[in-house]
Amino acid sequence: MLNPTLYPAMFERKSIRKYSDVPLTQEQLEQVEREIAAVTSLLPNEKFALEFSTSKEGWRIYGYCENTILGNVNLGYILQQLDLALHLHDLGRLWYGFGRKPGDVTVPKGLTYAMCLKIGNAAEPLTREIHEFDRKQSVTPNAELVELLEPARLAPSAMNSQPWHFTADGDVIHVWRQKLGLKKLILDRMNLIDTGIALCHAVLAFERAGKNVSAKTCDGLTLDDMQYVCTLTV
Repeated sequence: MLNPTLYPAMFERKSIRKYSDVPLTQEQLEQVEREIAAVTSLLPNEKFALEFSTSKEGWRIYGYCENTILGNVNLGYILQQLDLALHLHDLGRLWYGFGRKPGDVTVPKGLTYAMCLKIGNAAEPLTREIHEFDRKQSVTPNAELVELLEPARLAPSAMNSQPWHFTADGDVIHVWRQKLGLKKLILDRMNLIDTGIALCHAVLAFERAGKNVSAKTCDGLTLDDMQYVCTLTV
């Protein structure tokens, strides 16, 4: 189960691009470490690693996983917990790196570098109003799910591409991501991570509504112009 205190952050968080020169305090560094230790996986069988370290460009949380559909989705789910939690601790965060491995990191054996969060003291407001989100109007054609999945619609994504898609089938929700055309080389892995970010928001919303959520994979599912990711049992 996710930390329910993260729920309000989904409706006000924003990416921070301006940072002050004020260094993080020891208390702030310890808080980041505590939040890293508290994350939970959507898909427990997926291997991942997180590394909190500094470089000449400042503090980063580096994320590593196997470069598979589920590995990347699970890592996005995990890192978004940190995005929301550190927002609530008044720290600036920015999804950073676009899948390029920094030269000063050592990748854990069996994993690949995927993405990092830039962390620091913000030099701009940390919050925004709900009307300031630039998002598509719906994440699913199923009207019954629109309200409950509203937090997923607000999730951040690379180039604001919002690749995720949800369909309902009884007590399960199938999760998809849009197939890529010419942008595949740029957004392929990022869009899997983005889908994990949206799933973090969705699970927070379902759990707030009193529902238990688990994830699994199913065979043989297809949908036009979509790639199957996983299935939520709610």
